[in-house]
Amino acid sequence: MIIKILILISYVIENIFDFVLVKLNDSYVKKPLPENVKDVYDEDKYNKWINYRNDSKKFSALQTLISAGITLLIYIFNVHSKIFGIFPFNQYISNIFLILVFMVFETILSIPFSYYSNFVIEEKYGFNKTTIKTFILDIIKEFVIGSILTIGLVSVITFLFEMFHNWGILFTIVLVILFNLFVSLFSLTFLKIFNKFTPLEDGELKTMLTELCEKYNVKLKGIYVMDASKRTTRANAFCTGFAKKTISLDDNLVNNYSNDKIVAVFAHEFGHAKHKHTVRTMWFAFFRIAILILSLGVILNFPIICQSFGFEGVNYFFAFTILSTISWPLSTLFDFISNKISRKFEYQADAFAAKEGYGESLIGALKQLSRDALTNLNPHPFVVALEHSHPTLSQRIDAIRK
Repeated sequence: MIIKILILISYVIENIFDFVLVKLNDSYVKKPLPENVKDVYDEDKYNKWINYRNDSKKFSALQTLISAGITLLIYIFNVHSKIFGIFPFNQYISNIFLILVFMVFETILSIPFSYYSNFVIEEKYGFNKTTIKTFILDIIKEFVIGSILTIGLVSVITFLFEMFHNWGILFTIVLVILFNLFVSLFSLTFLKIFNKFTPLEDGELKTMLTELCEKYNVKLKGIYVMDASKRTTRANAFCTGFAKKTISLDDNLVNNYSNDKIVAVFAHEFGHAKHKHTVRTMWFAFFRIAILILSLGVILNFPIICQSFGFEGVNYFFAFTILSTISWPLSTLFDFISNKISRKFEYQADAFAAKEGYGESLIGALKQLSRDALTNLNPHPFVVALEHSHPTLSQRIDAIRK
């Protein structure tokens, strides 16, 4: 019983910690903006950001409170073990049933929150472009893909632990690393399930991007435009691939940003490639996976943890669930380290773009992206250290101009 109480206390502390981070950011809202970003928002736009932040914060707090309350009740009344016990004769079938029940429940629970977020808050501030049809299709696609991946991963890990016992931990580490590599390599393929990608039309922008690739000896697989505008007015872009790069531009970016700004963004992306940041961050990601799987192995070696929640022995899916609940201090530490590394790499990529002559265009692009997304320009330094993979806009502008 004491183990169950400690796990519940850990979950409550995690939510309190998240609340403290929000309050820290609140303490910086009324502080004057840094001089180099004061021109991002005019008075009307700044007031709009304040209102958007307040509405989003209140809604997020309500969502967290409801979700946390339901999760606590599920743990207190041993709901996982009771559902698992409906099919007590085959662990694989029981786990599949348990996973599907909770995925259906979580999906149903998330629908009103997602609907309100998209069609009330995002709609109010001009961000939402999602239709009801797209909204429903996204939910179905996410549920199907999530169910297949979760059931497959849990089933394979169950087999490995059942067959090889503690040696299964090592096999699981390798499996999860390979799975993450697979997702990274085929990220564009997964995105195509949700979005349409069309080749960028011939013209000045395509020529400029192609010449940029040739200048930095970047082998190009293709340049595509993604139909982000069917969901949002926000803009983004990314570059993916190892041997050959695929460039993806949101149609919002192509339609609303100057060619110089778009090219400057990709000069920054090629800075990441030049410094091999993807490969250099990959090792830490693998280390993180290994530590978390070893932690899972510890849970599986102490059946009393699962038994505290009504199971007769070890349950592999529930062990994953408990791991995500109690590993937040470790995950927070990993986030702190990985975000610190990431921010350093962002400075290096910015410096690369600036040295190549794209500094002011990059600053212009970053300011416009922040303005269009109603970004918080003055977050609390502690929140930045823990949660931000990028430096603040003010810090990036200072570094670029130096």
